[in-house]
Amino acid sequence: MKTITKRELVRNPALASYLRPGESVQIEDGKEPLVILRRKKRTLTAEDIHAELDRICKGAPEIDTLAVLNDLRE
Repeated sequence: MKTITKRELVRNPALASYLRPGESVQIEDGKEPLVILRRKKRTLTAEDIHAELDRICKGAPEIDTLAVLNDLRE
């Protein structure tokens, strides 16, 4: 983890905006330091996406999507 001062961050805000996923910067300011962290991007598999869709659509009524598309075309 890279450590910078508050003054350095104010003068050059790009130090925090160009963090790569998983990197962090510690800002020394007073008693407790402030940590800025860019989270790692989570890659989803097809199974994860289908599980999330099933969780979201739980209890939703069945829809005939072909009928909806045909209705929109008219």
